[in-house]
Amino acid sequence: MATERRAAPTSRGEARRHGGATARAAVLLLAVCATLAACKPVGIGDPEAVGTVAAVSVSGDVTSLSFVPDAGYEYFSGTIFQVPSTVDVWDRGWNGMAASDIPAGARIEVWTDQCAESFPVRCGVTGVRVTG
Repeated sequence: MATERRAAPTSRGEARRHGGATARAAVLLLAVCATLAACKPVGIGDPEAVGTVAAVSVSGDVTSLSFVPDAGYEYFSGTIFQVPSTVDVWDRGWNGMAASDIPAGARIEVWTDQCAESFPVRCGVTGVRVTG
């Protein structure tokens, strides 16, 4: 199997073009790394629900969080968020933790996917962050 070898740049302009491509790639790589480091693990957007945990119940690998919403999040009034062990849960510093370690009285942010229009509303949980 033959390998391709490139000749050294023959002109200053050609050397600059090759060096420029390398520099652009390095800058792009740094930008991607910085962006990934700055990203929160939850993904895109603000949480759908913010409030306080009224009660915690653990059954198998599912933690149920009875939720009392903050003003502006009344849509989730009376909701019990079911948090399976496969859902990411973080503390204030975005460190992973178990949902079963969330205490009653904790302030939380919740990210959801589709919600069933009922009262109380039932939503799939995609992430939870304990903020206080």
